[in-house]
Amino acid sequence: MFGYDLGIDLGTSNLVISVPDKGVVLNEPSYVAYDTESERVLYAGRRAYYLQGREPKGVTVAQPLMDGVISNYDLTQQMVRYFINRVIKKSIFKPRVVASVPALATDVEKRTLISVIVSAGARSVCLIEEPLCAAFGAGVDPQQPNGAFVVDIGGGTTNMAVVSQGSMSQIENVKIAGNTFDDEIVRFVKEKYDVLIGLRTAEDIKKTIGCAVQRDEDIAMAVKGRSGTTGMPKVVDVTSNEIYHCLQPLLAEIIAAAQIMFERTSPQLVADITTSSILLTGGSAELYGMDRLFNEALELEVEIAPQPNLCVAKGAVVALNKMHILDNYGYSFKTKEDVRIR
Repeated sequence: MFGYDLGIDLGTSNLVISVPDKGVVLNEPSYVAYDTESERVLYAGRRAYYLQGREPKGVTVAQPLMDGVISNYDLTQQMVRYFINRVIKKSIFKPRVVASVPALATDVEKRTLISVIVSAGARSVCLIEEPLCAAFGAGVDPQQPNGAFVVDIGGGTTNMAVVSQGSMSQIENVKIAGNTFDDEIVRFVKEKYDVLIGLRTAEDIKKTIGCAVQRDEDIAMAVKGRSGTTGMPKVVDVTSNEIYHCLQPLLAEIIAAAQIMFERTSPQLVADITTSSILLTGGSAELYGMDRLFNEALELEVEIAPQPNLCVAKGAVVALNKMHILDNYGYSFKTKEDVRIR
């Protein structure tokens, strides 16, 4: 197929690819299972995700992208190549790619990301900040002059931005998101119940009974793990309000960052935001009561975007179609000659 264009959300937890006129065509966990000696990727995506904590000898499962930043160049390149090839199949034409990047990524991190994607098979790459992509994917028109407040709560980071006329007026990046919640739940269960659980179990707890505000009716979940004292299997009942108190300090930091954003924003943009609503995107926006938490803390209307975990990838496709607007703000496609390729 000639002139393939792709929008890619390179998330810590999931890698999502969308195509113009087709929408989201791939949504897989950003995990790889690789041979420990040769570092050759054996599986990528969902199969590697479910293998975590169950690896056979000689195989390691890793997330090559952490907090939106590449932690292992070769593994990330192999993973991105695998997913791109799954989408474009046997096309001889290399695709143009619009990819998301954390709001406050450094120039070195951006150049490395471009290098990886080009080496993985792209013709050229344009990087656009995650909250801007999320705003486009949630329905914010790049040409509208009114301000919009977007909070993208992903797996590795929470990115916030005030968006106006296809650009960002204010940006904030907090390294607290879904994975941090999982780590905190693991620590809490170990400290309170002396039970060791895996990250997959912690994620199940978060999705099943986790909450950003206290539930009216407390619910419990049986959690299976290993006793820290005897080393034997153990089952304990964990309640939703226990998880609320466990996550509250982390959620308070995200709210504090949002309040600081308002203090830096111009009065006219604040007036625009007050007459509309705050947009929540990202997979962790679906945590029970997240919209109520922001509503009570900021005293503004809060809206969770439809399919919040797919907003960044959808917004990358909107950016592909609106490059004539984004060109005015310095966004452009970089080719192999524009960056040093390893």
